[in-house]
Amino acid sequence: MFLAKCVLFLLLPILSCRGEFFSSTSGLEKLFQTEVVLLAELQNYVNEINQHAEALQSEIDAIRVEHLNAAEGIDDYLNNPVNAFRLIKRLHSDWETFEGSVSSDSSRSNYLEAMAGYKENLSYPSQDDFVGSAIALTRLQQTYQLDVAELASGSLNGVKYGTAMSWQDCFVLGQHLYALRDYNHTVPWLQQSMQLLGEQSYGTESASLDFMEAVVDYHREMGAHESALRLVNHVLSIEPDQRSHLLESRRRLEQLITDGDKSGLLHVTARRPGDYHESREFRMYEQVCRGELGPLPSKQRQLRCRLRKSRFGYAPFKLEELHLDPPVVQLHQVVSSNDSEFLQRTARPRIKRSTVYSLSGNGASTAAAFRTSQGASFNYSRNAVTKLLSQHVGDLSGLEMEYGEDLQVANYGIGGHYEPHWDSFPENHIYQEGDDTGNRIATGIYYLSDVEAGGGTAFPFLPLLVTPERGSLLFWYNLHPSGDQDYRTKHAACPVLQGSKWIANVWVRERHQDHVRPCDLQRNQEISLPYRDFD
Repeated sequence: MFLAKCVLFLLLPILSCRGEFFSSTSGLEKLFQTEVVLLAELQNYVNEINQHAEALQSEIDAIRVEHLNAAEGIDDYLNNPVNAFRLIKRLHSDWETFEGSVSSDSSRSNYLEAMAGYKENLSYPSQDDFVGSAIALTRLQQTYQLDVAELASGSLNGVKYGTAMSWQDCFVLGQHLYALRDYNHTVPWLQQSMQLLGEQSYGTESASLDFMEAVVDYHREMGAHESALRLVNHVLSIEPDQRSHLLESRRRLEQLITDGDKSGLLHVTARRPGDYHESREFRMYEQVCRGELGPLPSKQRQLRCRLRKSRFGYAPFKLEELHLDPPVVQLHQVVSSNDSEFLQRTARPRIKRSTVYSLSGNGASTAAAFRTSQGASFNYSRNAVTKLLSQHVGDLSGLEMEYGEDLQVANYGIGGHYEPHWDSFPENHIYQEGDDTGNRIATGIYYLSDVEAGGGTAFPFLPLLVTPERGSLLFWYNLHPSGDQDYRTKHAACPVLQGSKWIANVWVRERHQDHVRPCDLQRNQEISLPYRDFD
């Protein structure tokens, strides 16, 4: 019960911020090393004292189980969104609780001095990391229609990947979702928390029942009357005499349910009019990510696989047609495993939060919630591998790579995604001074890693889902031959469910490409116009 008495008020301030971690799995290793150091320091303190030893040791043992599981494969451990959330949650909340238990002890000075030093020099998650990791779990839950109980058990789509979440984990997640006014997701996480609490050996103790009573108030305020009533009945079944004051609460809740009452935050808080996440387009995107929506068999029968001769003397490309109009192709086994790993190693020290061009069309770029990844850009002349990636795109398309943007290597974090967007710029886009290379005529995506689950590239209007395949290249044109935007090429990065997704983006501009793709005298964008303002 060490954390049970403290967890109700665990919305704690952040001690230190050394950067952003939730948007890239690469940075989570720093957080893991922070916890390794903190765990060793706490163990030293426990060895010096006898008071509080049993309570503190129980928490240490629980975390050590996590680290033993991680020792079997640190990458697999950190790539699991549940493990990543628990790691961030412990560093964000639990370690403050440990310090609080020590603050009144006469032997605490050495420990607290050491912790103060660590806070200045080690990596800690920020409030954005904590909130970002919580939102990522709910994004995965919604996109892939995951059961909360299964997700909390450490399972993803029926596969056991890691340690189960504790009732405290589930409660803190629900508490933060409540603060974010995401009440639809708050209710099931609070329900899961109380179910897990009831299953504990101390689940029938008075302190636990007090906690359950407090959670009843959450459900009542949100208007989740059935959830509140179930919890009230559970508490009364254990202590009917001591908790007789709940009988009136039960009567009121039963009456509200009978009357079909719709009061509460769940019912009065609606999404903003025109919310993109409620649109038909966004639902199509989620269906494509889940594999529920795909191309018709009649369309697939027209597709072919073939060997494409290299103009530069490389081995023939293994080309697979994924869509004919607009053309989308995938080249297999283009980048070696060694080159993929080299690009990842080169990018790791330089990656920072990925940005998007401002929707205002002023040419500026900014971080956005609809794109959670970190990336680093490299000129193609930087090394032999980046040169090779440029040559392959030029070899395949015939385009002049002199007018390509810098290569962008990106890593997607916990539930990392990029919602549907066009790579080409809108007509009102303001190009930066000196940028005379025109719009993005084509896009290439090199997949530098396999992804165990999720993380595909979705084209909701085609509809098409491309599963990341290490060493392959995905290529398509963003513009019609007339130079107009092809709105059918709207695409997205589905949330990463399990694994670490590394890609390298190639964007080629339209200047001096007319000898390869001549501009039509007549505008021919009519076929894609229905998708410009799709609902």
